[in-house]
Amino acid sequence: MGIGSRVGMTAVLLVMLGGVMTAELQQCRRSPLPANVDLPRDLETVVRRIYELSPAFRAQCDRIAETANMRVTVQIDAAIPAHCRAFTVVQRRGRTIRAHVHLRPGSDHAELLAHEFEHLLEQIEGVDVRKLSRMRGSGVREVERELFETDRAQAAGRVVAGEAGRFRKAPAAD
Repeated sequence: MGIGSRVGMTAVLLVMLGGVMTAELQQCRRSPLPANVDLPRDLETVVRRIYELSPAFRAQCDRIAETANMRVTVQIDAAIPAHCRAFTVVQRRGRTIRAHVHLRPGSDHAELLAHEFEHLLEQIEGVDVRKLSRMRGSGVREVERELFETDRAQAAGRVVAGEAGRFRKAPAAD
């Protein structure tokens, strides 16, 4: 077999493999979860289940997916301080928003993820939590220096946990 034949054979293999790889990537992109949210493999099944069970969580995901300038990384973090169950660090560079969501291992991921995603929606909407925390009755509190909590995020967490939990507690079908 001459060099020309090997080059042609390699090109055919690359084209064939390219088609397979493209099909695999398309299958991955069919995930209902936002493409701009990165999850560790051990959370994918849990988050997919929350997505399937909770219309409120799906709405949050849809909104995050529509935000092209946002990239979200979710991670399990065993080093979360004892006084908190989850937290999100948001970094802005120009119009780009990077968010790092930290969840405690083995916790109620439905409630905590929805809670943290609601904080991301507040960022997307430009909610000024610092200003609102100074207004009585706004539903925003500064719980530590430059660390804010909102009634809105707490409510979102409870709603999604309720939606996901309703189905989890149902008896299994035979």
